[in-house]
Amino acid sequence: MPTHESDAIVLRQYSLSESDRIVVFITREHGKVRAVARGVKKPKSRLAGRLEPLNHIHLEFYIREGHDLAQVRQTEIIHSYLGKNPSLQQIYAYTYFAELINEIIEEFSPNYPLYRLLLASLNAAERLGISQSLIRYFEIWCLKLNGLLPNYVYCSNCGKCVKDEGFYARLESGKVRCEACSYGRGLHIRAVSAVALQMIIKLSPEKFVSRVFSGAVDVDLERLTQGLLLLNLGKHLKSYGAMKEVLRDR
Repeated sequence: MPTHESDAIVLRQYSLSESDRIVVFITREHGKVRAVARGVKKPKSRLAGRLEPLNHIHLEFYIREGHDLAQVRQTEIIHSYLGKNPSLQQIYAYTYFAELINEIIEEFSPNYPLYRLLLASLNAAERLGISQSLIRYFEIWCLKLNGLLPNYVYCSNCGKCVKDEGFYARLESGKVRCEACSYGRGLHIRAVSAVALQMIIKLSPEKFVSRVFSGAVDVDLERLTQGLLLLNLGKHLKSYGAMKEVLRDR
């Protein structure tokens, strides 16, 4: 039975039995993996502290033919994002990042860009703190990397370039309209927000977060990302509401 090795980030874990847990990872090479961690609840288990959510680890696992669940063989911590006195805002944002990744990625479907996005966003949050800009950046790229972000550069009707002028997004159809073709229908993304959207596509998370934007940008892009996520996931993520409350109280 071959053993697989990969760097991974722990997304979540839940109870399986009196001594075992199921742990969900996003791995560098294999996409999302759900694996049983045997004996992890036991007081002397070496695995317990290594499999906490948002740990960046090196993972060894194997999976029997015909089984859906892998088996954790061995782990080694690379970095723990919740292990060095994170702020309350970081804890809630990291939880949201993990839940969104867990919902949007398929099992055993390699998606290295999504793994890299999560790692880069966690590193940016650790160095610069949590901001609305970083959350929007993460959401936009999650959508883009999974083919869920429409092309908001040209009007779907007349072909006019709208990336610097603003546009009206019709979420259900994935179409975009310039002001003249919109007849005022659709989600209005103002010019400053359209420019910020294109900057997200071009910049690293740290470079984007370092820019200063007006409050209109966050309002527009939040409505856009949350609308697209609801459309594609069919639900609001619980962790998003909790994170938003914490950020509002800052």
